[in-house]
Amino acid sequence: MTGKRVASACAGALLVPALLAVPAAADPQPGEAAPRLKKTRCEAVMVEPAAFCRSSKSRWTQVTYYDKGDKIKITDRYDNNRWTKAIVQAEGHPKRYFSSKGKVTRTVRGDFGESWSVRVKVCTSWTKKAKCSPWSRYYPA
Repeated sequence: MTGKRVASACAGALLVPALLAVPAAADPQPGEAAPRLKKTRCEAVMVEPAAFCRSSKSRWTQVTYYDKGDKIKITDRYDNNRWTKAIVQAEGHPKRYFSSKGKVTRTVRGDFGESWSVRVKVCTSWTKKAKCSPWSRYYPA
């Protein structure tokens, strides 16, 4: 590959929405019940500051930080009648906590400043029994 094509391929890979990083469950065949994961799986996305928890095709929650505009997008499709908890930390600063506030999608300003490295973590709720993802890496690193 030439340098231009490699750069284009790398740039294009970074533009893929974080939602695509959530592994899809296999679609059921006609007459079969939809497969369900037995346990909630929580992971951090390593190509951008994003994390998610997922237990089935219709039960997932995610947080993504967007450097451009200094925005945090919280998605809550976990259907547990509780608000999703997003934890965001700019390197060298205390953690900040955000909530889905009962919305399926909520976007808030981070007010970190676009020059800071940021990492994120998501939890299925604010309770002690909530499942939480590991921290994403600091981005940009």
